[in-house]
Amino acid sequence: MPGQHGAPGQNGGAGHPAAQRHSAAWAAPDPAAQEGPTQPLGTPHSPSPAAERAKAANEPTAPPEAANEDAQPVKEPKEPRAKVRKTPRRATVALAVLLSLLALAGSVAAVALAWRTKEVKEAKEEATPGPAPERPDEYRVSYAKEPLRIQLACAAVLHLDLDEPRADAAENLADLRYESRCGTQPPQLSLGPGAAGGSRHASADTDAEGCDRAIRTSPLGQGLRVEVAKGTALCVLTAATPAELVLVEIVEVGGSGSAGLRATSWQMPTVR
Repeated sequence: MPGQHGAPGQNGGAGHPAAQRHSAAWAAPDPAAQEGPTQPLGTPHSPSPAAERAKAANEPTAPPEAANEDAQPVKEPKEPRAKVRKTPRRATVALAVLLSLLALAGSVAAVALAWRTKEVKEAKEEATPGPAPERPDEYRVSYAKEPLRIQLACAAVLHLDLDEPRADAAENLADLRYESRCGTQPPQLSLGPGAAGGSRHASADTDAEGCDRAIRTSPLGQGLRVEVAKGTALCVLTAATPAELVLVEIVEVGGSGSAGLRATSWQMPTVR
């Protein structure tokens, strides 16, 4: 059967698959593809030169002053710095040396002054006399102006110990015996068993040497009595060791056998 030419797409026409493959294999080349590489899919197309020139013509141009201001920052005026005066190195060294010398001179002067003060102090200590040594022939005060108060009834006896001193002592230790009287008769004093000697030739101004002399030159014998009257004084030498030389003053006389006495004692020297 002779071949029939059918409609497109039938019997080898343009619509036949074989014909389509043949046409695609021999298709004419694309001029745009031959001019350069193609852009990948999804990449934005760059604007054409004509579009860029139109865009530049439409945008306003910035003045040259603004461009210069953007390019160069404005510099603030700087404050003038105070000039620092530098001291020369030689002057500084000389000043330091001078201060060191002054400090050294001050130290030397302080040491010299301290040494001189020490010498003066030692000289004064050597020149100042110390306490005088005790002389064996010197009377040393044991007590001074010691008061003794006597209160007795009529016709009573009181014994006095002058070594302490003490009133109302034991009879065998008594240096003085005080006897009160009844009526108008005044009390009387006499030496006790503890006294080694005494004298009535004394006064309130008699010193130790005067008492010692009075006992040696005008002694009061045992058993002799001295009337108690204001202003009367007598010296008593005790028999204790060391012996005491006592000046007894009568400073007050009251009624009913009362009296006020005052005693001063010196220790007898070892060498007479």
